[in-house]
Formats: sequence, structure tokens, C-alpha cells
Amino acid sequence: MPVRRLPFALLAGALLWPAFPGHDLWWLAPIGVAVLAVATAGAGPWRAAALGLVTGLVFFGATLQWSGSYLGYLPWFGLSALEALYAAGLGLLTGWLQRDGRIRPLAVALAWVAQEAARSRTPYGGFPWVRLAFSQADAPTARLAAIGGAPLVTFAVALAGGLLAAA
Repeated sequence: MPVRRLPFALLAGALLWPAFPGHDLWWLAPIGVAVLAVATAGAGPWRAAALGLVTGLVFFGATLQWSGSYLGYLPWFGLSALEALYAAGLGLLTGWLQRDGRIRPLAVALAWVAQEAARSRTPYGGFPWVRLAFSQADAPTARLAAIGGAPLVTFAVALAGGLLAAA
């Protein structure tokens, strides 16, 4: 993985974390999506998967840190690593869909929804926490939940991030 992409992956995870409750900086979510979209564009699927994994480790490690207080460090690290594998899948998918180096906002948005759908169903019934939509409680995009639930809100936020990256 070229060093120049790694800081983008780290930054994406660090930007997504404060968008969630506790910090409530919801407007950082599309920026984090945009940074990951830029990092994975033209990287190829496997390199992009590694970038997604790095983003996921930073994001889930920080966002799920509260679980360490109740379960201990090992389950916290294990859960964070498991969830980061889904982010690696997201990276793989966006890397493949953007392998020519062009940002594709619609592909970015659909990949985020697909990743969250998989994470919400597997393993053992899924772990639907910290979905992108859950960062949007105070955002204008929260109103979309009445129409299409969390998947539509995630789609809108990720599409905004993809459009930001394309701009």
C-alpha cells in the first residue's frame, strides 16, 4: 500500500468517529466518506480492501471503545477487528468500482449501503450498530428515515460524500 494513501485511510476513520453520538459532529460523516472514496479510487480492489480495513480499525476501535468498559479489552478489540473486516469489504468494492481512478458517487453510496446490510445480517444475526445513518440524528438528512429508514439515510450521506470527493 503506497504510503500516500495510508494517511487518507487513517483520516477517514478519524473523521467518521466524531460524527457519532458523544461528539455529534454529524457533518463530518460525509467528509469521512469522501476521504475514503479518494483513497480507494484507482487503488485496485485489494489495496483498497487494505485501506478500508485501516479505516475500519480506526473507526470501530474508537467508536466501540465503550464496550471495553463492560466486556474487557479483548472483546472490544475482537469486535472492532470483526467490524473492520466489513470496512475492508467496502474498500474492496469501492476499489473495484473505481479502479480507473474516477470517483463514482453512486457506486460509493451503494457500496456503503451494501456493507451495512451485510454487517446488519452476519454473523449470528448481525451487528447493526454505528451505521452511517446513526450519526445523522441532528442532521437534515435524518428526515429521510421516515421514507426509507436507515438505509436511505446512509445512502444520502454516502452519496454526499461521494459527490464531495468527485468535486
